[in-house]
Parts: sequence; structure tokens; C-alpha cells
Amino acid sequence: MIERAFDLDSWARGLACDPAVTGVVVFGSGADTARADQWSDLDVCLIVADGAQARYRDGLSWLPGADQAVLVVAETEHGRTLMTDDGWLIEAAVASLDEVGASFQATATRVVIDKGGVAATIQSITVAPPGGDRQRGRRSLGQFLIRLLVGVGRSRRGEVVAAGEMVRSAGLVALVTALRCLHPRASDSGDPLNPTRRVERAYPDEADQLAAACAHEVETCARRLLDLAEQWFADQPEWPSTAAATVKRRLGW
Repeated sequence: MIERAFDLDSWARGLACDPAVTGVVVFGSGADTARADQWSDLDVCLIVADGAQARYRDGLSWLPGADQAVLVVAETEHGRTLMTDDGWLIEAAVASLDEVGASFQATATRVVIDKGGVAATIQSITVAPPGGDRQRGRRSLGQFLIRLLVGVGRSRRGEVVAAGEMVRSAGLVALVTALRCLHPRASDSGDPLNPTRRVERAYPDEADQLAAACAHEVETCARRLLDLAEQWFADQPEWPSTAAATVKRRLGW
């Protein structure tokens, strides 16, 4: 949380004394502290010498709050998520510099410790926001229509849980990606790795409409999302009008 973030630099300097540690990088609100609040977690990457990764992945005593941990989950090969007894979450990755360069992507970043090559590697994996990427917008609209067709079909088959995931998750992500690509706004500070993050800040009206649509049962939600898509994109060359008409005809809309 915000108060904890102030201790980050001194904690990282302590880690720098370890010869196996070559870098410490924080991501998200740890880097962009202006958007940190009481719900922010700590996203950190510990960069270590090749061969030392397992020691730091298996033993998390180097993390702040590790002595108050009530849960540790191995999310990926490189990543662990730790929950403390007051509900603070720490997402920690441990990797060599080569692994970071080959496997990681990032948005907001801050290099806290750099013993060589860290800043350049982090810059190389930083992903730009999708605004103005019309090709990606076109692809996202196509994905959106496919997700709706699959989701409503599952709902009519009785697979309501899977249908909801397809429409409200995969379909929504595709629609919001298209919105950000085809109607970019200078105020948009979204996360290109998670298109639905902070959409309310740059697109408050559209976000309200999306939230209202998703509050309905699956098929009504899908129809309302399609209505919004047509409202926002029907006059755009990227809108697949023939495919949209096919989805409506197939579903009897």
C-alpha cells in the first residue's frame, strides 16, 4: 500500500548487497506512484545471476512482508504471488537478465537497482499503449464478434458459466481494445497488457455503458455489447458489417 511503497528504495538497496542480485525493477503503481492507492499491490522483478533463480523463487524471505505471509502461490515459472496477513499482495518475479529480455513484457516501470544492462533490457520489453493502432482495432472487432457468437451459443446450450466468461471477459476485452485503438484519447493511461484497466478514466461514458451491459444475463449482455459496438464503429472502415449481420442472423437477433 502507499505507506509501504516509501520503504521500497531502502529495501532494494539492501538487496543490492547480494552479489547474485543484478537488478531490481518495480512495475505498475510502484513505478507510477501517482495512481497508487490502498488497493495497489507491489509488482517487483528481482534480476539475478543465471543459476541463482531457484534459490530466490523457492525462498521468499527477501520480499518485504514475507514474515507475515499467509499464502504463496506459484503463478508462473518465474512468478510468485504472496499475500500478507493484512491482505497486501506482492507479485514477485525472479529471473536472469536474459530471461527478462526473452520472456517478459512491461508497461510502467522503474529500475531501482541496475548493476549493468538492466535499464536497457527493461526499455526493450516495454509495451506502448494501443492507441491509434487501426490494424489491431480491426482484428479486435473481428475477435469481438466471434466471442459473442461462441458465447451465446454456449448459453443456449446450457453452459451459462462458460458463456458468461466468453462474452463478459473475452468479448469485453476485444471490444475495449477496439475502442482504445480506433478512438484513441490523449488522456488514456490504460494498460496495453490488460485493455480493460482504467478505461473509466479516459472513457467514462463508454465505461458506464459497458458496465450496464455486463450486468445483464449473458444473451442480453451480448446483444447490448453488439449495439454499443455498432454505435461506436459502424461508420469506421474497420467495422466488419457483413460479419456483424451474419452474427445477428445466426442468433435470430
